[in-house]
Amino acid sequence: MKGTFYFDPADRIYADHFPGRAVVPGSLIVHAFLQEAHRAEEFAGGRFLAEEFRFTEFIAPGTYSFTMETDKGRLRCRLYHEGKTVVTGFFKPE
Repeated sequence: MKGTFYFDPADRIYADHFPGRAVVPGSLIVHAFLQEAHRAEEFAGGRFLAEEFRFTEFIAPGTYSFTMETDKGRLRCRLYHEGKTVVTGFFKPE
């Protein structure tokens, strides 16, 4: 599955994370992926464990493309910024 996430720069959470240079918290990124995982047909409605999430750079609020694909019974998640992968991780069904 492919799509985009939009992290609204006007959201008040960014006023404190970090003042003067807003950064999307990693927990919000993982949660965005989790919401998409629940929409995936083969994983709909299930419970998941987040595994091996890695962040290669801070991302500012805005629009980012993502992919999720099945890989050995898990969902592989990738977030992209300017053509490069900035977040990777997996969801494993419980």
